[in-house]
Amino acid sequence: MCEPLVDSMVIKQIDSIGETFLSKGGVMGLAIAVAKEGKLAYGRGFGYIDSAKTKPATDKSYFLMASVSKLVCATITLKLIEEKALTLDQTLYALLPDYPNEEQAKKIKLRHLLTHTSGLKDYAEVIDSVYIETGINPTTTDYYEFFRTHKLDFEPGTHFNYSNSGFILMAMIIENITNKNFGEVLNRTINEPTGLDIKLIADREFDDRTTSFFEFKDSTLMYQPHWTWIKGDGGLTATVNDLALFPFYWSNGTIVSEESFADMWTPTKLTDGINTGYGIGVRTGKFEGEYCIGHTGGNKTTSAIMKYYPNLKTSIVVMVNTDSSPADAQVIEGFVSLAVLKKPIPNLERIAIDDFDPLPYVGDYSSSPNMYYGEENLSIVAYKDNPHLYKKPTGSETLGQKLYNLGDHSFGYERFPMDRIIFETDTTGEIAAFNTYWNGLRKGGLFKKERR
Repeated sequence: MCEPLVDSMVIKQIDSIGETFLSKGGVMGLAIAVAKEGKLAYGRGFGYIDSAKTKPATDKSYFLMASVSKLVCATITLKLIEEKALTLDQTLYALLPDYPNEEQAKKIKLRHLLTHTSGLKDYAEVIDSVYIETGINPTTTDYYEFFRTHKLDFEPGTHFNYSNSGFILMAMIIENITNKNFGEVLNRTINEPTGLDIKLIADREFDDRTTSFFEFKDSTLMYQPHWTWIKGDGGLTATVNDLALFPFYWSNGTIVSEESFADMWTPTKLTDGINTGYGIGVRTGKFEGEYCIGHTGGNKTTSAIMKYYPNLKTSIVVMVNTDSSPADAQVIEGFVSLAVLKKPIPNLERIAIDDFDPLPYVGDYSSSPNMYYGEENLSIVAYKDNPHLYKKPTGSETLGQKLYNLGDHSFGYERFPMDRIIFETDTTGEIAAFNTYWNGLRKGGLFKKERR
């Protein structure tokens, strides 16, 4: 049993959370870990990691990190910047001379790739579909052909759009400037100084402790093969214990300097001054008043989340081996956070601020097209003699989703009381956009207000 840094009641609550989500079905296995002050406080697996249900999931099972890998990739990049191998203002043209679109390459900087502000269209929807159909691993040539034939969604630095493309290119850059493969650089910069054991799935596919991957489809748990070619934007594996310990090495100067760590979790601002809520490979946010940073990963549902509370020196990790599952890792983590922080589910009706001016928020907002979240056009509306704002699809005749004003331009949802919409101002001080935060961490697209 891990050192009891959380009291027995909290441990029982976390046990109950894991068991409850497992008992609901639709998931093969999951694992939860909590660390405080650099030491493990809780670690346990629930369910199984194999189809035959002969291998129980444990806190020592290797799970896919999915897009939590982006945070690690970004950390490696910051380490290389400290070593003077890179700078954030270098262009893609300088870093990958063979990139097939010279005009794009001269505009896009390294910082754009790491902050989802490059304008590059997400490769995954096209490349992944080809892989699913053929089973043939994509090559650099395939990626380059995609980028050659797709225009930018927007000018670099002017918008935010979550995209895997920046990080697949980042992995290429890391290999190009170090003249080593990604796994070797990962070992040197992350594992060797920390004693952690984070590896590519390509290096761990047949390890007995590596979980199989499943999808909950048509009420059945279906086995899915691992995608061993992914790196940079995904592809890493770890135990929940190691991933829970990562933030302490990340933040205390062991991997990168404390200055680089601070740079990573400082939210990026666009050219018009709008805060994106996303740093350098890092999702930021607040959970019930506590500042938090980290990353999520998954496909149709979240299969991994690592959240770190810097002020509390506490990290929470949830990893799930099933996609399309009701046991969504981010939802599970939200309940674990409530238990660890000893906070109740918020009562939005009770804490909402009714006396405020709704007009600055009212208007039509739109996001850039995204393979995960789609292209949405949303309206924020106010009704006469009604103290609340409402969010709805632009042009819809419905009342919309009620929003509760929680102060500081932050609003809660009626259905998801731990999620938030936070409105952002531009350089003029006017409300110009909003970001969405799911269980504390920034998620979804950036919705910019349409000018009239």
